[in-house]
Amino acid sequence: MESLPVAAPHLESNTLPQPGANFTDALSMPTATPSPIPPTQALPQGLDAIFVVHATSFVQRRRSIENQMEALGLPFEFVLDFDIPAILPATRQRFFRGDGLSPAQQSCALKHWQAHQWMVERNISRALVLEDDVILSEQFWPSLKALMREELMLADPHVTFLGCGGHYYVPKEDIRPDQRLYPRNQGKFADSYIVSLATAKRRLDWIAANGITLPIDHTFEHIDRTLATPMYWLEPPVVEQGSHNGKFPSALDKSHPLWFQALQFRWKKLWRRRRHS
Repeated sequence: MESLPVAAPHLESNTLPQPGANFTDALSMPTATPSPIPPTQALPQGLDAIFVVHATSFVQRRRSIENQMEALGLPFEFVLDFDIPAILPATRQRFFRGDGLSPAQQSCALKHWQAHQWMVERNISRALVLEDDVILSEQFWPSLKALMREELMLADPHVTFLGCGGHYYVPKEDIRPDQRLYPRNQGKFADSYIVSLATAKRRLDWIAANGITLPIDHTFEHIDRTLATPMYWLEPPVVEQGSHNGKFPSALDKSHPLWFQALQFRWKKLWRRRRHS
């Protein structure tokens, strides 16, 4: 997830309740923006919210995710707090240890933290967190409905990854008919994951006690490994990151031209798919 210096946002929602003045208001400088188009589709049973981590400077990404969600008719809420200029010095001091993270990485981490915080404040049992550069496959909606039936059978706490982050796939010999979720010993990128309330509380408590020193996907994986939180992968994955597959430039890392990113992404995908088949 990438963030650039822009005006400080607050939040917006097309279905979920707006939190009133709360702890977040003391951590960043809020403003407001218009709401997305109202949804026409109910979320699958057991999934209470979809949060989209978004930096307000990325207009193209916003249009992309809005168009995708509108086409599906799904309710969602942007996480807009903690753009770079909105992060107060006291907030940086409270959350981050050392100076190893760039302002963009800090912004990204705090936006994911915010999504977890909302879950606790609103008592949301399970949420899907997406980053604003995700590209949803044609199988996203049917897979989401199907995987939730397995998701509800899993012991809590746990976390489920929907994307192909890093081009890691479940080996062919482990795949079973009519099974979509597979336990794995590592996480994936933070572009698309389902997190339970119990897992959100674990992560928030750990961050409160230890702070953040790594990019947020590495931080979450470290927390989950340390606390023995089970991790599951959706197979086949149904989400790609546009900042990796050549649709959008990356603002977190130095990136090649988009055509090269697209070619590199497809090559890695083919190579690792062959490796796991």
